[in-house]
Amino acid sequence: MAAFLPRPRPADRTDEPSPAAAEPMAERPFPWRPLAGPCALTLFGAILFYTVQVEMAFLLNDMGVSNPGVIGLATAGSSAAVVIGAVVFAKAGRSPEAWLPTAFGLSALGFAVIWLAPNPVVLIAGAVINCLGSGIMLPSLLTLAMSKLHFADRGRGTGLWTGFFFLGQFICPLVVLALTSAVGTLANALGALALAGAVATAALGLAARRRRTGATPEPDPADGGLTRTGADPYQPFSNMRATSAIRTSSRW
Repeated sequence: MAAFLPRPRPADRTDEPSPAAAEPMAERPFPWRPLAGPCALTLFGAILFYTVQVEMAFLLNDMGVSNPGVIGLATAGSSAAVVIGAVVFAKAGRSPEAWLPTAFGLSALGFAVIWLAPNPVVLIAGAVINCLGSGIMLPSLLTLAMSKLHFADRGRGTGLWTGFFFLGQFICPLVVLALTSAVGTLANALGALALAGAVATAALGLAARRRRTGATPEPDPADGGLTRTGADPYQPFSNMRATSAIRTSSRW
């Protein structure tokens, strides 16, 4: 990368001050409150995101699959669905609020299939469904969080969001261990996560429905008073929606 990245040349430099430097922005407090909900949802989503990737080998081993090659292939194949989900999110052009119920619903459905799987083939199918939802979930959560911030606050906001996401990664195995102790088996623990994901899906779907019914169209004088919908606040993110999910899935 260092060999191919362009390097600035002395001729490209200028002594003229930039417009941003000539107009300093007034200091204002960081908007913590608008990020509270998205960050809390991200923490929960990260637990759902990493559970299958972390526990897949143990789930297959419980079903009698002990071949490391088979376990690795199954884990890699299901994790590829994360990339597919991220690409679907980027190409569909829907808002994150519209995608989140679908994302959490697919994740919960995948957990339910894994929980009730009678054999490894069905278990892997459930893992694919779960990871497909995870691929949609990750860029949806990031885009939702960034849409609530002014451009100047998005650097710190991205760091805060990332911190909550990887906090969820850290506590994910601890949550699964606690659930396993409570319900008896690892499969039952994923059943509990399926129930939690279903509750989140219902809540997000209800919130999205209320948001749609509560939205009022704005009159557009240029169209002779015809109503129009507001500008899409997520349009600036259309070229980077899938980036974070693809980068995260590549680590696995």
